[in-house]
Amino acid sequence: MKIKLITSALLLGLTTGAVHATSLNVRHEFIPEAGEKAARHRDRLSISHQFDNGIGISEEVKWGYEKDSVNFGEMKSAGHETKIGYNYTINENFKLQPAYALDSSSSAIVHKFDLKGVYKISDSWNASLRYRYGMKVPSDDSPNSHYSQVNFVTAYQLELYNVGIDFEGKFEQSASSGYDGDNNYLNLVNLFAEYQGWENGWRPFVEFGLTSQETTKSTDGKDQYVPRYRIGLKYNF
Repeated sequence: MKIKLITSALLLGLTTGAVHATSLNVRHEFIPEAGEKAARHRDRLSISHQFDNGIGISEEVKWGYEKDSVNFGEMKSAGHETKIGYNYTINENFKLQPAYALDSSSSAIVHKFDLKGVYKISDSWNASLRYRYGMKVPSDDSPNSHYSQVNFVTAYQLELYNVGIDFEGKFEQSASSGYDGDNNYLNLVNLFAEYQGWENGWRPFVEFGLTSQETTKSTDGKDQYVPRYRIGLKYNF
């Protein structure tokens, strides 16, 4: 039933608004080895579409590798995500963006409900605050779990670059909640930069973050911040 509702919503977006913008995004991620947790390489490809009526849709496919290095002979699926949202303009400086995403993998389905506010501080500076409620439904007999996530992002537009920082807090219904058990819920600090000097629509970007990880199997809880590196390329058309 949920799949039918998502399909109907996507068709509504396709039939009730003219094309506004389409974006393609490919990204590689690397997290080095930490404690008992092996290094990980992951890749992602997403395409998103925004209509004049405010409806936006996106589809994302993810894959990883069996071992801790990039080997195309050992690629494995890491799931896919379908998302639909709406961009509601309150005034020239403030927008609200509710959204729903269905993240599916071989181990679970995660329902993500978002509400995001974006505020234009100046022509070159903006900030956003997003609340997400997530519900994870495992594919086995494990019980469902829930989490709340808050992201504060601020970005500044330079002449040829867009730079910013993302602070993420995550409150999980599990033994691994937050950094060092239940003592600290700062899940991620992420810096990003995007080059916008090309006129052909291509925009390379890089990210560097510190993300909380559970690095020891003997102790519950995310016990260490680990660096996370990302590099990617966007194309707008």
